[in-house]
Amino acid sequence: MAQKDLFKEFVKSPKENQWRTTKKVVIYTRVSSREQALHNTSLETQRIACEKYAQKHGYMIESYFGGTYESAKTDERKEFQRMLSFVKKSKGIEAILIYSYDRFSRSENASYLSEQLQELGIKVLSVIQELDVTTPEGKLQRNILYLFGNYDNELRRHKTITGMIAQLRQGYWVGACPFGYTNINRKDKANKHEYIINEDGEKMKLAYRWKADGKLNNLEIVEKLNALGCKINYKSFVRILSNPFYCGIITHSLTPGEFFEGRHKAIVSKELFLKANGKIHSSLLKGISKQFEIDELPLKTFVVDDKMKSPLTGYQQKGIYYYKARAKGSCVNISAKKLNELFLDQLRKIECNIEGKERLKEILMEKITNRLGEQIQIETNYKSQITKLENKIEALEERFICGEIERELYQKYRDKFHNEIKELSQKIEKCMITSSNLEKAVEKGMELAENISQLWVASSYRDKQRLQYLAFPEGMEYNKENNALRTSRVNTIFTLIADQTRVTMEENDNSINKNYCHSHLVDSTERISNQLKDFFWRIFPLKDSMGLGFQI
Repeated sequence: MAQKDLFKEFVKSPKENQWRTTKKVVIYTRVSSREQALHNTSLETQRIACEKYAQKHGYMIESYFGGTYESAKTDERKEFQRMLSFVKKSKGIEAILIYSYDRFSRSENASYLSEQLQELGIKVLSVIQELDVTTPEGKLQRNILYLFGNYDNELRRHKTITGMIAQLRQGYWVGACPFGYTNINRKDKANKHEYIINEDGEKMKLAYRWKADGKLNNLEIVEKLNALGCKINYKSFVRILSNPFYCGIITHSLTPGEFFEGRHKAIVSKELFLKANGKIHSSLLKGISKQFEIDELPLKTFVVDDKMKSPLTGYQQKGIYYYKARAKGSCVNISAKKLNELFLDQLRKIECNIEGKERLKEILMEKITNRLGEQIQIETNYKSQITKLENKIEALEERFICGEIERELYQKYRDKFHNEIKELSQKIEKCMITSSNLEKAVEKGMELAENISQLWVASSYRDKQRLQYLAFPEGMEYNKENNALRTSRVNTIFTLIADQTRVTMEENDNSINKNYCHSHLVDSTERISNQLKDFFWRIFPLKDSMGLGFQI
Protein backbone atom coordinates (compact mmCIF):
# COMPACT_ATOMS: atom_id res chain seq x y z
CA MET A 1 0.00 0.00 0.00
CA ALA A 2 1.31 3.39 -0.97
CA GLN A 3 2.30 5.70 1.83
CA LYS A 4 -0.23 8.32 0.77
CA ASP A 5 -3.06 5.82 1.20
CA LEU A 6 -2.03 5.22 4.81
CA PHE A 7 -2.88 8.86 5.69
CA LYS A 8 -6.41 8.80 4.29
CA GLU A 9 -7.88 7.79 7.62
CA PHE A 10 -6.50 11.01 9.13
CA VAL A 11 -8.10 13.29 6.57
CA LYS A 12 -10.86 15.61 7.94
CA SER A 13 -14.38 14.96 6.82
CA PRO A 14 -16.16 17.82 5.01
CA LYS A 15 -17.94 20.15 7.43
CA GLU A 16 -21.70 19.77 7.31
CA ASN A 17 -23.79 22.76 6.26
CA GLN A 18 -24.58 24.65 9.50
CA TRP A 19 -27.72 26.33 8.11
CA ARG A 20 -31.01 24.59 8.77
CA THR A 21 -33.08 23.59 5.72
CA THR A 22 -36.39 22.53 7.28
CA LYS A 23 -38.45 25.16 5.43
CA LYS A 24 -40.16 26.04 8.74
CA VAL A 25 -40.24 29.68 9.83
CA VAL A 26 -41.74 32.02 12.43
CA ILE A 27 -42.99 35.53 11.72
CA TYR A 28 -42.19 38.50 13.99
CA THR A 29 -43.93 41.87 13.59
CA ARG A 30 -43.87 44.97 15.74
CA VAL A 31 -44.44 48.72 15.90
CA SER A 32 -42.78 51.17 18.28
CA SER A 33 -45.71 52.82 20.05
CA ARG A 34 -49.18 52.13 21.32
CA GLU A 35 -50.61 54.81 19.02
CA GLN A 36 -49.12 53.04 15.98
CA ALA A 37 -50.60 49.73 17.14
CA LEU A 38 -54.07 51.28 17.56
CA HIS A 39 -54.33 53.76 14.71
CA ASN A 40 -52.43 52.47 11.68
CA THR A 41 -52.27 49.26 9.66
CA SER A 42 -48.52 48.68 9.88
CA LEU A 43 -48.78 45.43 11.85
CA GLU A 44 -51.21 43.94 9.36
CA THR A 45 -49.08 45.14 6.44
CA GLN A 46 -46.00 43.49 7.93
CA ARG A 47 -47.84 40.22 8.55
CA ILE A 48 -49.30 40.02 5.03
CA ALA A 49 -45.91 40.79 3.43
CA CYS A 50 -44.21 38.08 5.51
CA GLU A 51 -46.90 35.54 4.63
CA LYS A 52 -46.53 36.28 0.89
CA TYR A 53 -42.75 35.94 1.17
CA ALA A 54 -43.13 32.59 2.92
CA GLN A 55 -45.55 31.33 0.26
CA LYS A 56 -43.27 32.50 -2.57
CA HIS A 57 -40.22 30.68 -1.15
CA GLY A 58 -42.04 27.56 -0.04
CA TYR A 59 -41.80 28.16 3.73
CA MET A 60 -44.25 26.77 6.29
CA ILE A 61 -45.23 29.20 9.04
CA GLU A 62 -44.94 27.54 12.45
CA SER A 63 -45.92 30.46 14.67
CA TYR A 64 -46.48 34.20 14.91
CA PHE A 65 -44.83 36.52 17.43
CA GLY A 66 -45.06 40.22 18.22
CA GLY A 67 -48.20 41.70 16.74
CA THR A 68 -48.01 44.59 19.21
CA TYR A 69 -45.97 47.67 20.11
CA GLU A 70 -42.44 47.08 21.42
CA SER A 71 -39.60 49.58 21.24
CA ALA A 72 -36.46 48.18 19.61
CA LYS A 73 -34.14 50.46 21.59
CA THR A 74 -33.36 47.46 23.80
CA ASP A 75 -33.77 43.73 23.22
CA GLU A 76 -35.51 43.06 26.55
CA ARG A 77 -38.88 42.99 24.80
CA LYS A 78 -41.41 40.49 26.07
CA GLU A 79 -42.62 39.17 22.68
CA PHE A 80 -39.12 39.40 21.17
CA GLN A 81 -37.62 37.32 23.99
CA ARG A 82 -40.49 34.83 23.75
CA MET A 83 -39.77 34.44 20.03
CA LEU A 84 -36.01 33.95 20.57
CA SER A 85 -36.67 31.36 23.27
CA PHE A 86 -39.06 29.47 20.96
CA VAL A 87 -36.71 29.25 17.97
CA LYS A 88 -33.73 28.26 20.12
CA LYS A 89 -35.65 25.40 21.74
CA SER A 90 -37.37 24.27 18.56
CA LYS A 91 -34.81 22.47 16.37
CA GLY A 92 -37.05 22.56 13.31
CA ILE A 93 -37.09 26.35 12.73
CA GLU A 94 -35.02 27.45 9.75
CA ALA A 95 -35.57 31.21 9.81
CA ILE A 96 -37.22 34.23 11.43
CA LEU A 97 -39.20 36.29 8.93
CA ILE A 98 -39.38 40.04 9.48
CA TYR A 99 -40.62 42.90 7.34
CA SER A 100 -37.33 44.84 7.58
CA TYR A 101 -34.18 44.52 9.66
CA ASP A 102 -35.11 47.51 11.83
CA ARG A 103 -38.19 45.51 12.94
CA PHE A 104 -35.84 42.87 14.34
CA SER A 105 -33.63 45.21 16.41
CA ARG A 106 -32.25 48.74 16.51
CA SER A 107 -29.84 48.08 19.37
CA GLU A 108 -26.07 47.75 19.29
CA ASN A 109 -26.52 44.01 19.94
CA ALA A 110 -28.45 43.30 16.73
CA SER A 111 -25.47 41.79 14.89
CA TYR A 112 -24.49 39.76 17.93
CA LEU A 113 -28.01 38.32 18.24
CA SER A 114 -27.98 37.31 14.57
CA GLU A 115 -24.58 35.64 15.05
CA GLN A 116 -25.95 33.69 18.01
CA LEU A 117 -28.87 32.48 15.89
CA GLN A 118 -26.46 31.61 13.07
CA GLU A 119 -24.59 29.24 15.39
CA LEU A 120 -27.88 27.34 15.72
CA GLY A 121 -28.39 27.40 11.95
CA ILE A 122 -31.20 29.96 12.11
CA LYS A 123 -31.38 32.82 9.60
CA VAL A 124 -32.95 36.26 10.08
CA LEU A 125 -34.62 37.13 6.76
CA SER A 126 -36.07 40.49 5.75
CA VAL A 127 -38.97 40.63 3.29
CA ILE A 128 -38.09 44.00 1.70
CA GLN A 129 -34.30 43.67 2.01
CA GLU A 130 -33.63 40.30 0.39
CA LEU A 131 -30.07 39.32 1.27
CA ASP A 132 -28.25 36.02 1.22
CA VAL A 133 -27.13 36.03 4.84
CA THR A 134 -25.25 32.75 4.32
CA THR A 135 -22.51 34.66 2.43
CA PRO A 136 -20.00 37.17 3.83
CA GLU A 137 -21.36 39.87 1.52
CA GLY A 138 -24.92 39.28 2.69
CA LYS A 139 -23.93 39.36 6.38
CA LEU A 140 -22.00 42.59 5.83
CA GLN A 141 -25.00 44.27 4.20
CA ARG A 142 -27.28 43.01 6.99
CA ASN A 143 -24.96 44.37 9.70
CA ILE A 144 -24.77 47.72 7.89
CA LEU A 145 -28.57 47.90 7.94
CA TYR A 146 -28.49 47.13 11.68
CA LEU A 147 -25.97 49.95 12.20
CA PHE A 148 -28.13 52.40 10.28
CA GLY A 149 -31.11 51.41 12.43
CA ASN A 150 -29.08 52.00 15.58
CA TYR A 151 -27.74 55.31 14.22
CA ASP A 152 -31.27 56.47 13.41
CA ASN A 153 -32.33 55.56 16.93
CA GLU A 154 -29.46 57.50 18.50
CA LEU A 155 -30.18 60.50 16.27
CA ARG A 156 -33.83 60.53 17.31
CA ARG A 157 -32.84 60.11 20.94
CA HIS A 158 -30.46 63.06 20.74
CA LYS A 159 -33.13 65.29 19.20
CA THR A 160 -35.68 64.18 21.77
CA ILE A 161 -33.35 64.81 24.73
CA THR A 162 -32.35 68.23 23.38
CA GLY A 163 -36.02 69.16 23.14
CA MET A 164 -36.76 67.81 26.63
CA ILE A 165 -33.92 69.84 28.15
CA ALA A 166 -35.23 72.99 26.46
CA GLN A 167 -38.70 72.31 27.87
CA LEU A 168 -37.32 71.71 31.37
CA ARG A 169 -35.42 75.00 31.34
CA GLN A 170 -38.65 76.78 30.45
CA GLY A 171 -40.36 75.23 33.49
CA TYR A 172 -42.29 72.44 31.77
CA TRP A 173 -42.22 68.93 33.24
CA VAL A 174 -41.36 66.20 30.69
CA GLY A 175 -41.70 63.03 32.77
CA ALA A 176 -44.62 60.92 33.91
CA CYS A 177 -47.39 62.71 35.78
CA PRO A 178 -46.35 62.84 39.47
CA PHE A 179 -48.49 61.26 42.18
CA GLY A 180 -51.10 63.69 43.47
CA TYR A 181 -51.59 65.38 40.10
CA THR A 182 -53.77 64.74 37.04
CA ASN A 183 -52.45 65.86 33.65
CA ILE A 184 -55.55 66.83 31.68
CA ASN A 185 -53.56 67.38 28.46
CA ARG A 186 -51.24 64.39 28.71
CA LYS A 187 -51.37 63.58 24.97
CA ASP A 188 -50.01 67.00 24.01
CA LYS A 189 -46.43 68.24 24.17
CA ALA A 190 -44.96 69.20 27.54
CA ASN A 191 -45.60 72.92 27.07
CA LYS A 192 -49.32 72.13 26.68
CA HIS A 193 -49.58 69.94 29.79
CA GLU A 194 -51.85 71.14 32.57
CA TYR A 195 -51.38 69.58 36.00
CA ILE A 196 -54.36 69.64 38.35
CA ILE A 197 -54.01 68.74 42.04
CA ASN A 198 -56.27 65.73 42.67
CA GLU A 199 -57.63 64.24 45.92
CA ASP A 200 -54.36 62.42 46.66
CA GLY A 201 -52.50 65.70 46.19
CA GLU A 202 -54.74 67.44 48.69
CA LYS A 203 -53.97 64.71 51.23
CA MET A 204 -50.24 65.03 50.52
CA LYS A 205 -50.52 68.59 51.88
CA LEU A 206 -51.39 67.03 55.24
CA ALA A 207 -48.46 64.62 54.94
CA TYR A 208 -45.97 67.46 54.46
CA ARG A 209 -47.40 69.30 57.45
CA TRP A 210 -47.24 66.16 59.62
CA LYS A 211 -43.62 65.62 58.58
CA ALA A 212 -42.71 69.24 59.22
CA ASP A 213 -44.30 69.10 62.69
CA GLY A 214 -42.02 66.18 63.53
CA LYS A 215 -44.57 64.32 65.61
CA LEU A 216 -44.93 61.34 63.23
CA ASN A 217 -42.37 59.18 61.46
CA ASN A 218 -42.70 58.24 57.78
CA LEU A 219 -44.40 54.91 58.45
CA GLU A 220 -47.01 56.52 60.71
CA ILE A 221 -47.69 59.18 58.07
CA VAL A 222 -48.16 56.51 55.38
CA GLU A 223 -50.63 54.68 57.64
CA LYS A 224 -52.61 57.89 58.19
CA LEU A 225 -52.67 58.59 54.46
CA ASN A 226 -53.94 55.09 53.73
CA ALA A 227 -56.61 55.55 56.38
CA LEU A 228 -57.74 58.66 54.52
CA GLY A 229 -58.01 56.67 51.30
CA CYS A 230 -54.70 57.85 49.82
CA LYS A 231 -53.13 54.58 48.69
CA ILE A 232 -49.37 55.03 48.81
CA ASN A 233 -46.56 52.75 49.98
CA TYR A 234 -43.61 53.59 52.19
CA LYS A 235 -40.96 53.76 49.45
CA SER A 236 -43.10 55.97 47.23
CA PHE A 237 -43.78 58.35 50.11
CA VAL A 238 -40.06 58.74 50.91
CA ARG A 239 -39.37 59.50 47.23
CA ILE A 240 -42.26 61.96 46.96
CA LEU A 241 -41.29 63.76 50.18
CA SER A 242 -37.93 64.79 48.72
CA ASN A 243 -39.22 65.69 45.25
CA PRO A 244 -39.20 69.50 44.92
CA PHE A 245 -41.82 69.26 42.16
CA TYR A 246 -44.39 69.42 44.97
CA CYS A 247 -43.24 72.91 45.97
CA GLY A 248 -43.06 74.17 42.38
CA ILE A 249 -39.41 73.38 41.58
CA ILE A 250 -38.32 71.14 38.67
CA THR A 251 -35.18 68.99 38.73
CA HIS A 252 -34.27 66.22 36.28
CA SER A 253 -31.41 63.82 35.56
CA LEU A 254 -31.13 65.39 32.09
CA THR A 255 -30.08 68.67 33.73
CA PRO A 256 -27.76 67.65 36.59
CA GLY A 257 -26.88 70.44 39.00
CA GLU A 258 -29.76 72.64 37.77
CA PHE A 259 -33.24 73.41 39.02
CA PHE A 260 -35.99 75.52 37.52
CA GLU A 261 -39.16 77.28 38.63
CA GLY A 262 -41.98 75.08 37.35
CA ARG A 263 -45.08 76.36 35.60
CA HIS A 264 -47.33 73.91 37.46
CA LYS A 265 -49.26 74.61 40.65
CA ALA A 266 -47.37 73.68 43.82
CA ILE A 267 -48.97 71.46 46.44
CA VAL A 268 -47.01 73.00 49.34
CA SER A 269 -44.96 76.12 49.91
CA LYS A 270 -41.18 76.07 49.56
CA GLU A 271 -40.85 76.81 53.26
CA LEU A 272 -43.00 73.82 54.25
CA PHE A 273 -41.15 71.56 51.79
CA LEU A 274 -37.77 72.54 53.23
CA LYS A 275 -39.00 72.14 56.79
CA ALA A 276 -40.43 68.69 56.05
CA ASN A 277 -37.06 67.69 54.58
CA GLY A 278 -35.12 68.90 57.60
CA LYS A 279 -33.66 71.98 55.95
CA ILE A 280 -35.40 74.37 58.36
CA HIS A 281 -35.20 74.08 62.12
CA SER A 282 -37.89 71.73 63.47
CA SER A 283 -40.13 73.06 66.21
CA LEU A 284 -39.89 69.79 68.06
CA LEU A 285 -36.08 69.83 68.02
CA LYS A 286 -35.63 66.13 67.37
CA GLY A 287 -32.16 64.77 67.86
CA ILE A 288 -30.62 67.65 69.82
CA SER A 289 -27.44 66.48 71.46
CA LYS A 290 -27.56 66.88 75.23
CA GLN A 291 -24.14 68.50 75.31
CA PHE A 292 -25.73 71.59 73.70
CA GLU A 293 -28.69 71.71 76.10
CA ILE A 294 -27.57 74.55 78.36
CA ASP A 295 -30.40 75.81 80.57
CA GLU A 296 -29.07 79.38 80.50
CA LEU A 297 -29.22 79.44 76.66
CA PRO A 298 -32.72 78.27 75.69
CA LEU A 299 -33.05 80.79 72.85
CA LYS A 300 -30.28 79.24 70.72
CA THR A 301 -31.36 78.86 67.06
CA PHE A 302 -34.85 80.05 68.06
CA VAL A 303 -33.73 83.70 67.80
CA VAL A 304 -31.98 84.99 64.67
CA ASP A 305 -30.19 88.22 63.80
CA ASP A 306 -32.83 90.31 61.97
CA LYS A 307 -30.24 91.73 59.54
CA MET A 308 -28.49 88.58 58.32
CA LYS A 309 -31.08 86.02 59.47
CA SER A 310 -28.28 84.16 61.23
CA PRO A 311 -29.36 81.87 64.13
CA LEU A 312 -27.90 82.77 67.51
CA THR A 313 -25.56 80.34 69.20
CA GLY A 314 -24.22 80.55 72.76
CA TYR A 315 -20.96 80.55 74.67
CA GLN A 316 -19.60 81.14 78.17
CA GLN A 317 -16.91 83.59 79.18
CA LYS A 318 -15.70 84.12 82.77
CA GLY A 319 -18.78 82.34 84.08
CA ILE A 320 -21.22 84.51 82.10
CA TYR A 321 -23.31 83.20 79.20
CA TYR A 322 -23.75 85.11 75.94
CA TYR A 323 -25.67 84.75 72.68
CA LYS A 324 -23.86 85.43 69.41
CA ALA A 325 -24.95 85.31 65.74
CA ARG A 326 -23.19 82.61 63.74
CA ALA A 327 -22.75 84.48 60.45
CA LYS A 328 -19.51 86.26 59.70
CA GLY A 329 -19.97 90.01 59.74
CA SER A 330 -22.84 89.96 62.21
CA CYS A 331 -22.25 92.16 65.24
CA VAL A 332 -24.93 90.61 67.47
CA ASN A 333 -23.42 89.64 70.82
CA ILE A 334 -25.64 89.97 73.87
CA SER A 335 -25.73 88.76 77.46
CA ALA A 336 -27.95 85.67 77.81
CA LYS A 337 -29.57 87.18 80.89
CA LYS A 338 -30.63 90.31 78.97
CA LEU A 339 -31.98 88.44 75.94
CA ASN A 340 -33.82 85.93 78.12
CA GLU A 341 -35.47 88.83 79.96
CA LEU A 342 -36.49 90.43 76.66
CA PHE A 343 -38.10 87.14 75.67
CA LEU A 344 -39.92 86.90 79.01
CA ASP A 345 -41.39 90.34 78.30
CA GLN A 346 -42.75 88.97 75.01
CA LEU A 347 -44.33 86.02 76.82
CA ARG A 348 -45.95 88.34 79.38
CA LYS A 349 -47.54 90.32 76.53
CA ILE A 350 -49.51 87.31 75.35
CA GLU A 351 -50.63 86.29 78.84
CA CYS A 352 -54.08 87.32 80.03
CA ASN A 353 -56.22 87.07 83.14
CA ILE A 354 -59.09 84.92 81.99
CA GLU A 355 -62.58 85.59 83.28
CA GLY A 356 -65.65 83.52 82.49
CA LYS A 357 -63.58 80.36 82.10
CA GLU A 358 -66.49 77.96 81.81
CA ARG A 359 -68.11 79.88 78.98
CA LEU A 360 -64.78 80.26 77.19
CA LYS A 361 -64.12 76.54 77.57
CA GLU A 362 -67.49 75.70 76.00
CA ILE A 363 -66.84 77.90 72.99
CA LEU A 364 -63.32 76.57 72.50
CA MET A 365 -64.57 72.97 72.76
CA GLU A 366 -67.15 73.66 70.07
CA LYS A 367 -64.68 75.33 67.73
CA ILE A 368 -61.96 72.70 68.14
CA THR A 369 -64.43 69.88 67.62
CA ASN A 370 -65.45 71.53 64.36
CA ARG A 371 -61.80 71.72 63.32
CA LEU A 372 -61.19 68.01 63.94
CA GLY A 373 -62.72 67.05 60.63
CA GLU A 374 -59.54 65.22 59.61
CA GLN A 375 -59.70 62.83 62.57
CA ILE A 376 -63.40 62.29 62.02
CA GLN A 377 -62.70 61.54 58.36
CA ILE A 378 -60.20 58.85 59.33
CA GLU A 379 -62.65 57.20 61.71
CA THR A 380 -65.43 57.41 59.11
CA ASN A 381 -63.15 55.75 56.57
CA TYR A 382 -62.37 52.91 58.98
CA LYS A 383 -66.07 52.42 59.72
CA SER A 384 -66.87 52.40 56.00
CA GLN A 385 -64.26 49.69 55.45
CA ILE A 386 -65.78 47.63 58.28
CA THR A 387 -69.25 47.93 56.70
CA LYS A 388 -67.88 46.71 53.36
CA LEU A 389 -66.18 43.74 55.04
CA GLU A 390 -69.37 42.84 56.90
CA ASN A 391 -71.24 42.89 53.58
CA LYS A 392 -68.59 40.60 52.10
CA ILE A 393 -69.03 38.14 54.99
CA GLU A 394 -72.79 38.17 54.48
CA ALA A 395 -72.40 37.50 50.74
CA LEU A 396 -69.85 34.78 51.50
CA GLU A 397 -72.27 33.03 53.86
CA GLU A 398 -75.02 33.18 51.24
CA ARG A 399 -72.77 31.58 48.62
CA PHE A 400 -71.74 28.86 51.08
CA ILE A 401 -75.35 28.08 52.00
CA CYS A 402 -76.27 27.88 48.30
CA GLY A 403 -73.40 25.44 47.70
CA GLU A 404 -71.47 27.77 45.39
CA ILE A 405 -68.23 27.48 47.40
CA GLU A 406 -66.64 24.77 49.53
CA ARG A 407 -66.45 24.96 53.33
CA GLU A 408 -62.64 25.30 53.29
CA LEU A 409 -62.76 28.36 51.03
CA TYR A 410 -65.64 29.82 53.03
CA GLN A 411 -63.78 29.48 56.35
CA LYS A 412 -60.57 30.88 54.87
CA TYR A 413 -62.13 34.13 53.67
CA ARG A 414 -64.53 34.45 56.61
CA ASP A 415 -61.55 34.35 59.01
CA LYS A 416 -59.63 36.78 56.79
CA PHE A 417 -62.47 39.32 56.77
CA HIS A 418 -63.05 38.97 60.53
CA ASN A 419 -59.34 39.62 61.22
CA GLU A 420 -59.43 42.73 59.04
CA ILE A 421 -62.50 43.98 60.92
CA LYS A 422 -60.71 43.39 64.22
CA GLU A 423 -57.66 45.38 63.08
CA LEU A 424 -59.82 48.27 61.89
CA SER A 425 -61.77 48.29 65.16
CA GLN A 426 -58.51 48.52 67.10
CA LYS A 427 -57.42 51.45 64.96
CA ILE A 428 -60.72 53.21 65.66
CA GLU A 429 -60.19 52.74 69.40
CA LYS A 430 -56.69 54.19 69.19
CA CYS A 431 -57.67 57.30 67.27
CA MET A 432 -60.91 58.08 69.07
CA ILE A 433 -61.02 61.48 70.72
CA THR A 434 -63.00 61.44 73.93
CA SER A 435 -64.68 64.53 75.29
CA SER A 436 -62.79 64.18 78.58
CA ASN A 437 -59.41 64.23 76.82
CA LEU A 438 -60.44 67.17 74.68
CA GLU A 439 -61.60 69.01 77.78
CA LYS A 440 -58.19 68.45 79.36
CA ALA A 441 -56.56 69.92 76.28
CA VAL A 442 -58.74 73.02 76.39
CA GLU A 443 -58.07 73.53 80.09
CA LYS A 444 -54.33 73.16 79.51
CA GLY A 445 -54.45 75.78 76.73
CA MET A 446 -56.23 78.22 79.05
CA GLU A 447 -53.75 77.48 81.82
CA LEU A 448 -50.86 78.26 79.46
CA ALA A 449 -52.48 81.53 78.43
CA GLU A 450 -52.49 82.61 82.07
CA ASN A 451 -49.07 81.34 83.20
CA ILE A 452 -46.84 80.76 80.17
CA SER A 453 -44.04 83.08 81.38
CA GLN A 454 -43.87 81.39 84.80
CA LEU A 455 -43.98 77.95 83.19
CA TRP A 456 -41.12 78.89 80.85
CA VAL A 457 -38.92 80.03 83.75
CA ALA A 458 -39.56 76.77 85.63
CA SER A 459 -39.11 74.42 82.65
CA SER A 460 -36.10 72.41 81.51
CA TYR A 461 -34.11 73.37 78.42
CA ARG A 462 -36.16 71.20 76.05
CA ASP A 463 -39.50 72.25 77.50
CA LYS A 464 -38.43 75.90 77.24
CA GLN A 465 -37.72 75.39 73.54
CA ARG A 466 -41.05 73.66 73.00
CA LEU A 467 -42.92 76.43 74.75
CA GLN A 468 -41.08 79.02 72.67
CA TYR A 469 -42.15 77.43 69.43
CA LEU A 470 -45.64 76.87 70.81
CA ALA A 471 -46.06 80.59 71.46
CA PHE A 472 -44.08 81.88 68.46
CA PRO A 473 -44.11 79.16 65.75
CA GLU A 474 -41.79 81.01 63.36
CA GLY A 475 -39.20 81.87 66.01
CA MET A 476 -38.08 85.45 66.74
CA GLU A 477 -35.69 88.06 65.36
CA TYR A 478 -33.40 90.28 67.44
CA ASN A 479 -32.79 93.88 66.41
CA LYS A 480 -29.58 95.15 67.95
CA GLU A 481 -30.18 98.85 67.29
CA ASN A 482 -33.50 98.85 69.16
CA ASN A 483 -32.54 96.05 71.54
CA ALA A 484 -35.87 94.41 70.73
CA LEU A 485 -37.36 91.06 69.77
CA ARG A 486 -40.06 90.68 67.18
CA THR A 487 -41.85 87.83 65.43
CA SER A 488 -43.90 87.36 62.27
CA ARG A 489 -46.43 85.12 63.96
CA VAL A 490 -47.91 84.62 67.42
CA ASN A 491 -49.87 81.42 67.96
CA THR A 492 -53.41 82.56 67.35
CA ILE A 493 -54.89 80.55 70.21
CA PHE A 494 -53.56 83.18 72.60
CA THR A 495 -55.12 85.95 70.52
CA LEU A 496 -58.35 83.99 70.48
CA ILE A 497 -58.40 83.62 74.24
CA ALA A 498 -57.48 87.26 74.71
CA ASP A 499 -60.24 88.33 72.32
CA GLN A 500 -62.82 86.29 74.19
CA THR A 501 -61.57 87.59 77.53
CA ARG A 502 -61.98 91.16 76.28
CA VAL A 503 -65.46 90.39 74.96
CA THR A 504 -66.43 88.83 78.29
CA MET A 505 -65.22 91.90 80.21
CA GLU A 506 -67.20 94.19 77.88
CA GLU A 507 -70.19 91.91 78.31
CA ASN A 508 -70.02 92.22 82.08
CA ASP A 509 -69.61 96.02 81.94
CA ASN A 510 -72.08 96.83 79.14
CA SER A 511 -74.42 93.81 79.05
CA ILE A 512 -73.47 93.13 75.44
CA ASN A 513 -75.75 90.63 73.71
CA LYS A 514 -74.35 87.07 73.93
CA ASN A 515 -75.07 86.39 70.28
CA TYR A 516 -72.76 89.25 69.32
CA CYS A 517 -69.97 87.83 71.47
CA HIS A 518 -70.36 84.43 69.92
CA SER A 519 -70.31 85.79 66.37
CA HIS A 520 -67.23 87.85 67.21
CA LEU A 521 -65.42 84.67 68.23
CA VAL A 522 -66.64 82.82 65.15
CA ASP A 523 -65.14 85.52 62.93
CA SER A 524 -61.84 85.20 64.77
CA THR A 525 -61.70 81.42 64.54
CA GLU A 526 -62.60 81.43 60.87
CA ARG A 527 -59.38 83.34 60.22
CA ILE A 528 -57.20 80.80 62.02
CA SER A 529 -58.88 77.63 60.65
CA ASN A 530 -56.66 74.58 61.26
CA GLN A 531 -54.29 76.44 63.59
CA LEU A 532 -56.54 75.56 66.53
CA LYS A 533 -55.84 71.89 66.01
CA ASP A 534 -52.16 72.62 65.40
CA PHE A 535 -52.00 74.40 68.74
CA PHE A 536 -53.15 71.37 70.69
CA TRP A 537 -50.80 69.11 68.76
CA ARG A 538 -47.97 71.34 69.95
CA ILE A 539 -49.01 71.25 73.62
CA PHE A 540 -48.53 67.57 74.18
CA PRO A 541 -44.76 67.23 73.66
CA LEU A 542 -44.81 68.93 77.08
CA LYS A 543 -46.65 66.00 78.66
CA ASP A 544 -43.57 64.88 80.66
CA SER A 545 -43.62 68.09 82.67
CA MET A 546 -47.41 68.57 82.64
CA GLY A 547 -48.55 65.02 83.33
CA LEU A 548 -50.69 64.63 80.21
CA GLY A 549 -50.83 61.47 78.14
CA PHE A 550 -53.35 62.60 75.56
CA GLN A 551 -52.50 63.23 71.95
CA ILE A 552 -54.85 64.36 69.21
